[in-house]
Amino acid sequence: MYVASDSYSDLPVFPLLEQASRHDMLSFLHSFFTMKAYLPQFHIEKLLLDSAHDAYSVYDYCKRETITPFIDLNPGHTGYFTYKDDFTMGKDSVPVCKLGLRMHKDGYEAAKHRAKYRCPKANRRQGCFCEHPCSPAKYGRTVHIFTDDNPRLFNIPPGDSKAWEKEYDRRTSVERSNKREKEDYKLEDGRHRSTKMWYCRLYGIMMLQHLDAWEMPSAEAFQESLLEFTA
Repeated sequence: MYVASDSYSDLPVFPLLEQASRHDMLSFLHSFFTMKAYLPQFHIEKLLLDSAHDAYSVYDYCKRETITPFIDLNPGHTGYFTYKDDFTMGKDSVPVCKLGLRMHKDGYEAAKHRAKYRCPKANRRQGCFCEHPCSPAKYGRTVHIFTDDNPRLFNIPPGDSKAWEKEYDRRTSVERSNKREKEDYKLEDGRHRSTKMWYCRLYGIMMLQHLDAWEMPSAEAFQESLLEFTA
């Protein structure tokens, strides 16, 4: 189920019934491009996905289509890794210095598509006060992270920022939409054997969700409007 996460009422956009045995990533690919085929005019600016969709190919596609991805990192293949044969990266995409300390964020250069991190044992007034400095620079070592180096880890906004978390929190809209369909509108109470019948029931429920989102008038105002219409 694809849901408009920026809508006030968690409105559904496109559903597709998939096999439960199929991996979420394969179901995503099938349903996403089916949606693109049925709704070619639908413009997607941001894509919010869970860790099952954490794959380089998804990031490459989003970059090609100018879509901003917000994908939770899969804990099964994150951890630390060496960055440019010198520094390691934490699971939240923050550089870790040789002492094992998280480096401090020091701004972002949008024109160059890079984020800057500085030595965790340095400040503007004292400079670097590390016992084992790794750079002769006055303010210690700085590391520039280019988003093109690894789009999975280096995001805009950064994965450890409040802006990223605030945007990703909207992904819960799909859970609320599913709850509305399954529990409030009794989707699973159907005893259908036919896939077509399940689609009929599901699309009927989705229409009701959209009707609920309309600003309907009060009962009195609605009755008055009917009387005026019949007159």
